[in-house]
Amino acid sequence: MKKVFISMLALFCYGVAFSQTNQIKGTVTDSTSGDPLTGVTIRVEGSSKGAVTDVNGSFSISISNFPVKLSLSYIGYKDKIVTVNENKPLSIQMELSSKEMNELVVVGYQKIKKKDVTGAVGSISGDDIAEVGSVNPMDAMQGKVAGVDISASSGRPGSDYNILIRGQNSLSGGNPLYVVDGVIVNGIDFLNPQDIERVDILKDASATAIYGSRGSNGVVIVTTKQAKNAQGATISYDGYVGIRKVARMPNFMNGTDWWEFRQNAYIADALNSGTPYDETVGGLKESKLLRERVRNKEYTNWRDYFLQTGIQQNHWLTVSQKTKDFSYIIGAGYEDQKGNLTNSWYKRYNVKASIQGNINEKWSAGMNFNLSLMKQELGSDKAVSNAFRMSPLVSPYDSTGELLFKPGKYAGISFTSSVNPLWEQKDSRNSTRQFYGIGSIFLQYSPNDWIDLKTTFAPQIQFNRNGRYYGSHTEDRQLQDPAASLVKSQSFSYTWDNQVTLHKKFDEHDFNFLGLYSVYYKRNEGSDIDVENLPYNSLFYNLGTASSYQNVGSNYSKITLLSFLARLNYVWKEKYLVTLSNRWDGSSKLAPGHKWQSFPSAALAWRASKEEFLQGSNTLTNLKLRTSYGFTGNNNIDPYTTLALSNLQTYYDFGGTLAKGFAPNGIVNRRLTWEKTREFDIGVDFGLWRGRVTGSIDYYNKTSTDLLMTRKLPIETGWGSMIDNIGSVRNKGVEVALNTVNIRTSSFRWSTSFTFAKNTNEILKLYGKKEDDIGNSWFIGEPINVNYTYVFDGIWQPDAEDEALSYGQSVGQAKVKDLNDDGKINGDDRRIIGSPMPSWTGGFSTMLTYKGFDLSMSLFTKQGIQINSGFYGEFTNVDDRGRAKLEMDYFMPENKVTPTRYSNKYPEPHNSGPYWDEVGYYKDASFVKIKNIRLGYNFSPDVLSNMKVKSLRVYLNVLNPFVFTDYGGFDPEWGGASFGKGGMSAVTYQLGVNLKF
Repeated sequence: MKKVFISMLALFCYGVAFSQTNQIKGTVTDSTSGDPLTGVTIRVEGSSKGAVTDVNGSFSISISNFPVKLSLSYIGYKDKIVTVNENKPLSIQMELSSKEMNELVVVGYQKIKKKDVTGAVGSISGDDIAEVGSVNPMDAMQGKVAGVDISASSGRPGSDYNILIRGQNSLSGGNPLYVVDGVIVNGIDFLNPQDIERVDILKDASATAIYGSRGSNGVVIVTTKQAKNAQGATISYDGYVGIRKVARMPNFMNGTDWWEFRQNAYIADALNSGTPYDETVGGLKESKLLRERVRNKEYTNWRDYFLQTGIQQNHWLTVSQKTKDFSYIIGAGYEDQKGNLTNSWYKRYNVKASIQGNINEKWSAGMNFNLSLMKQELGSDKAVSNAFRMSPLVSPYDSTGELLFKPGKYAGISFTSSVNPLWEQKDSRNSTRQFYGIGSIFLQYSPNDWIDLKTTFAPQIQFNRNGRYYGSHTEDRQLQDPAASLVKSQSFSYTWDNQVTLHKKFDEHDFNFLGLYSVYYKRNEGSDIDVENLPYNSLFYNLGTASSYQNVGSNYSKITLLSFLARLNYVWKEKYLVTLSNRWDGSSKLAPGHKWQSFPSAALAWRASKEEFLQGSNTLTNLKLRTSYGFTGNNNIDPYTTLALSNLQTYYDFGGTLAKGFAPNGIVNRRLTWEKTREFDIGVDFGLWRGRVTGSIDYYNKTSTDLLMTRKLPIETGWGSMIDNIGSVRNKGVEVALNTVNIRTSSFRWSTSFTFAKNTNEILKLYGKKEDDIGNSWFIGEPINVNYTYVFDGIWQPDAEDEALSYGQSVGQAKVKDLNDDGKINGDDRRIIGSPMPSWTGGFSTMLTYKGFDLSMSLFTKQGIQINSGFYGEFTNVDDRGRAKLEMDYFMPENKVTPTRYSNKYPEPHNSGPYWDEVGYYKDASFVKIKNIRLGYNFSPDVLSNMKVKSLRVYLNVLNPFVFTDYGGFDPEWGGASFGKGGMSAVTYQLGVNLKF
């Protein structure tokens, strides 16, 4: 035993001595100046050991044995790997570099380094998108790019998203152009967020003019994970499972408060008419059942029957490999989301492949495709509405436990006549099925190192089907035989691009020329049918059995676009940059002789940080000033608008015989041409302290003219209206983006990013004149979207009864301001009281890493929003007496049954007055929303090496945990949506894993 102990002690001492002798020491300096670098992070690859250089650039690391690889990283310098084979002092030099500036940005048809970009381009990495854990990539992009306003249309599974880039240009609306892997698409909701490599958003005219006629609303370019970026042979899995819980439920009246409100509605009628009243008002006389429920406080929480805990999951699997001349990536994904409302869900299936290879030294080819199948069930909007409308004093079931058809009309109760939402949800369907397929195939010939000839064919196909079913126990059918509708559409489009790229350097002159010939073709067709009186519950799958056809229709359209493009990028001495481009587009939508338009642009940039007077600066390490001016366009009208179509069936006398014919549907404009947007942008990109702080500031001013809109015609023409180029709108604003690395040591890093944008939108002209269009709430000098109505001034109080009578009103009614003091309220007293568009938007995100742990958080905000809330219109409608109500401080005069209530916010029950519906439901919907909080852990290579696993990360993620707002509805983000379609606010808790092997 003694010998064993001595041997162990000797081994321990040897190990200690060995560890002390294996010390790696050295210094790290700047390769150009030779100055020592303080704070360089040094890690021993394959272990958790590391160090940080001191003020002299020195470091020391203890290791077990040689050889080892040291990984060095420092802000503003190129990462470096050093192999150490023996115990000798090291002298390591690091080269200046800006990883961000060398990042490749997609600007349309080609990629260029970020340092050479002259336009305003915002970028989001695929990691930033995947981090949020959203089903829709648009959701993950909120607040990430300054000047890009993204909002959800509802809280339902698979909801759509609205996006505005630098404001609204057109009176008719319009979306940005979406381009996925070179294919022009309608949106990006068909993509799995885990498949996205990066998103580049082109904002100014210099960037968007490359897409000419379709770039006026901005361009969103999505690059999915490509074969050329594959690394060796890799299998990766990214997935999560989560639960989605209803959150921030508004405060509705409980049964006691609701019954008091209903009593007050009848008492108010009696007080205002001078008739007697007593405590039996409100239906107690008519219903014994109601008296029992009021006495026993038997209340129903209808929401409990419809709300559920949702489940969310996303799984994405890829296999990739890269060799010298060939690479591929194949991926498949599945997403499933069960909503918080019963009978609502969303599913998406994805398959993608990317293949690229070199045929020989001069020829290369590649192919991409992405297929998606999306299925969505929304149930009944009316069921959602009625689930919240139903009085807490009625029950969904009768005394025998059977479902009631109209609970508000049972056993003498005389409340709302709405159908039982349990029946409505059970007997309704709103089902959508979409198949989306995009692809591209290219062939490239490079006769030498400065010429590339490339042709790309990119098709897209889409099939949509929406089926609606209304059973007998629904609001629409009211115990009649079922009805159903079916809408089908399909589209096929392709883009054929032929481009030549010339890239040549002469000493300090760098030229890059792109020439393009492009053909775009799109064909749409569809059909729809509505039927009634189905003999059995066949949903929408057997419409031929119906005895009544309400509508049968079909449609067809075809559009083509022919384009030519020339773009020149010139760089001199890496500090003076020029971009010139012009695109010519011809659209089949527009009138003969007016189909073609030219869209030129120019941009200049000066990389001042390359000048000698800034070369030695350790503070201002990057500075680029840029400006641009250019034109983009919009042909956002329906096909065949410029053709006289005979589609109005009529009958006429043909030689004494009744004949059937067709008459024109309207007058056409033979001069209809492009909307045009001209934009000026000036910006600065900067970097401080070798990239510790980076950012950009932009000011833009863009004006859209010749707006495509409907104008009224004189009655003498015989026609009511036509499409014309009239009107002008301007957007101007400021955008700020800032990224900071606050702390960086060998084991800890803290970084943050900020975005801020303020846009001012105003109408300059309407119908070719500076005249307001009050009917559409369009006003010269004001935003396109405004709230134009009377100005709410509280509730008429008892001490102002005489004044109320002078305006034909009574105490307790909503009061509005007599702005011109003429003693009456009319249209002259209406004013613009706000806008549903935000006055400014912003975003913030932060990331902390400590050894293997990482913690991140992101938020976004919209301020200055005023909406006309459908939610408040439903639940603060005091004139309704049978539906549920929001808790509110309403007015109620003194009476013998219920307490007196003095309020200056909400009027008297059943006595709101003539103006409440016009002024009562406008609410401030400004908010700050925490998008997500994520905690993750990366397992060290030491743990994974024996498992043949390259990397493994597990994480917990919380989506939308906090919303800070004064809005009392479900969610301020979609507060402007109609009540039945908006959906709930929810918090999602996810557990996920990222695995590579």
